[in-house]
Amino acid sequence: MPADEMLAPETPDLVWFRGPDTIRFLNDLLSQEIATASPGTVLRSLLLDPQGKLDHILWVLRGEDEVGLVTDPERGSDLVSTLGRYRIRVQVEIEEETDPIWLVVGAGGTTAGGWQRTGEGAVADVSWAKTRRALRVGERPDLETMSEDRYEELRIESGEPRFGKDVDEKTIPQQTGLVPVAVAFDKGCFLGQELVARIDSRGGNVPQRIGILEFENGVPPVGSSIMHEGNEVGIVTSAMGSLALGMVRREVAMGQQVEVEGLSAVVSGPVR
Repeated sequence: MPADEMLAPETPDLVWFRGPDTIRFLNDLLSQEIATASPGTVLRSLLLDPQGKLDHILWVLRGEDEVGLVTDPERGSDLVSTLGRYRIRVQVEIEEETDPIWLVVGAGGTTAGGWQRTGEGAVADVSWAKTRRALRVGERPDLETMSEDRYEELRIESGEPRFGKDVDEKTIPQQTGLVPVAVAFDKGCFLGQELVARIDSRGGNVPQRIGILEFENGVPPVGSSIMHEGNEVGIVTSAMGSLALGMVRREVAMGQQVEVEGLSAVVSGPVR
């Protein structure tokens, strides 16, 4: 493999859904339209609770009669439990992946936006906006492991929110910056659809949304207040290198400067 490829210091969880009713079952629950997607396609999606608040940030591996859902590390069992409650009178089997899972940073390994079986394993493109990533199931790639700090910096640079850190179960989808790539507004009903559609019909405005903070010299601690014109307008949720993520109030326009613990930063938004 190329020398610039490295293993991520974390591995996500992967849950498989198989059976003749799989596509219909998941399409009725997930925010993304998967029924019309071609097998071999990788999609972004959200799983919301019935009130429209965030539950899981997902990658969807669309197959024929199987779908893989990639979620955050150690959240696979929760995903199985949550979706299992809706498995009523449908032929769908749910199973967590038991083979080793790896993330290769700096690699595609398959067609952009696609996935495929590789013998007993699988490979999928799960690239962030500014970082190529390939999920691999099976034998460990012969690569060095990237430092946690560098991996965190790449995540922040791409504006990727982490559940439990930047967003949580109280977060509205429009706050995540993922709605443009993870929600299909023309698909009809899905779990939590009413709140998402109502906010979209009003221009998609929410009190706060994820912003990338670009600093010139260092970053403040997580939890620091973000200030603009003497007012607190947000909180830093992740920080590494010269970048941070934070929930920033909507009155702060993208491109404006803010102050955090005596440091100046420019606010930009995730580009999807």
